Amino acid sequence: MLAGDGRGVVVKLPAPKIIDEKFYRVQGLYTDQDQSGWNSTWRAFRASLFHLSLHAAYSDFRAYSPWAKSKEVPAATFAVAFIEDVNILTEAKAKWEGVLPDLAYANYLAAMRLTGADEIDNPPLRFATKLLLSGAGVFRPSGNRLTREEDQEVQALDEEVRIKVEEAAKLPAAERKAALAKAADRVYAGVTDQGYLSDIPYFPHTDSHGPCDLFEGKLVGTDTGGAGSLLNGALARVGLRSDKGAGDPTFLSEAREILANTEATNVKLQKVRNYYEGLIAPTRLDGVEFPQGDYAGFMRVRSELAGPIKNVRDQLMMVKNVLDDVAGHDAGAQLDTQAVMQVMATESARTDVFEQLQPTYKDEAWAILIDASKSTSKIAYETKGIATCLAEIAAKLVGQRSQWGMFAFNNTIQVIKDFSENYGMVAKARIGGLTQSSTTLLPDALQVVFKALNTREAAVRILVVVSDGYPSGYNEVGQKLIQVIKDISKSSIYLMGVGVDSGAIKQYFPVNCVLSSPYEMMKTFAKSYFELAYMF
Repeated sequence: MLAGDGRGVVVKLPAPKIIDEKFYRVQGLYTDQDQSGWNSTWRAFRASLFHLSLHAAYSDFRAYSPWAKSKEVPAATFAVAFIEDVNILTEAKAKWEGVLPDLAYANYLAAMRLTGADEIDNPPLRFATKLLLSGAGVFRPSGNRLTREEDQEVQALDEEVRIKVEEAAKLPAAERKAALAKAADRVYAGVTDQGYLSDIPYFPHTDSHGPCDLFEGKLVGTDTGGAGSLLNGALARVGLRSDKGAGDPTFLSEAREILANTEATNVKLQKVRNYYEGLIAPTRLDGVEFPQGDYAGFMRVRSELAGPIKNVRDQLMMVKNVLDDVAGHDAGAQLDTQAVMQVMATESARTDVFEQLQPTYKDEAWAILIDASKSTSKIAYETKGIATCLAEIAAKLVGQRSQWGMFAFNNTIQVIKDFSENYGMVAKARIGGLTQSSTTLLPDALQVVFKALNTREAAVRILVVVSDGYPSGYNEVGQKLIQVIKDISKSSIYLMGVGVDSGAIKQYFPVNCVLSSPYEMMKTFAKSYFELAYMF
């Protein structure tokens, strides 16, 4: 769906998933786990991407605001959505022919998931649903004598507004907006003439407008095939012949490649899950999770904190890139013995007899543990900002992907970036998707991450905990945390506690800092890292 988060437009797409090694699922649609099922799943996903991209490029929903005043919100929403769907289809037919087969196929799938429009008892909902189907070329009148007049009215209205929208596309921008608003008014009148529209019908691969159970999770319709089939009707509506798109070799090759990548990714994730399930077995943690992704959320936070991230990174690099102190070396240089002998033998006046010492990089491994329990709900945004800063710093400071990981916890352990994973879009999206819930099983999560970090071969291993410092979940949890920290301190791993808007972290972690916002990392986190550096 196309939505906003208060700071801009966000595209939200449900990604295809493999369910129980039996089905593929997308947009509530389940298909058999074979190549044909995957092709349908992948087409439906691509249709979502294309549909929303076309809206982002060509739709201006704000232009309808003056027209929509004092109108019934559900009917007005449906009217605008219907007109804009026709509008972007008109643009796609003229400029983006490559997206048309997937849009048509997704419309066909949606129609096949509807038990029958005539069975809808609510007159305005039935009328709007039939108009939605007609606009996609997948409405097939049942021949029911009682609804024959309604069906004719639907098809006539569809044809009328389609012509209005196509004519509007040829007008200058200002006139086009007015023409589209008039077309929306015509749809609005047609729907409200039937009564009050309480629920808004929409196809699963398009914009969500609230609850809609018309299109269930399985294919329930029937298609007779031949010239009058629903698929041919969907293709004809976008201007394609019935033999276009279904067997496109480029699509089929892409679908096979994406499926192979998806299956390989699932195998990797299952290995990661199995590993951490083994680690949590002796603890009270309930399970292993991967946070729901929100890449837009991550990008917004990172862009806001670009300055602090760079400043802290530069400060820490001063420690990371220090030169070895070698007796007799002045200003980071030493004599080149062979060059000195040549100068002496030839009695030359050359002075370029020094060689610059190269920086010695500390071999570090990091594990970052983020508190995602309910107690941090009020500081959720600050916590996400600190997590973003730490991830960006670790990616630059540590370098090797296998030498740092990030995790979150509440009553579960959440893998944001395992040591085996890249710091790419998936890991960043998990940071953006962090949410707060349940209890603060900090000592248990700390044990798990400690064991994972302990497998990394590095001269220096650092475990950073970001929390409000209030463990909860069972009796004596505070004493348990103290004992776990003592046990970790006896190892070769260095601990640092980062308190978020709370000084409670100080009673547990000897090396600590307290932040009320990510902007304070320059003076507080950097100082604590310097303190750790003296222990290396």
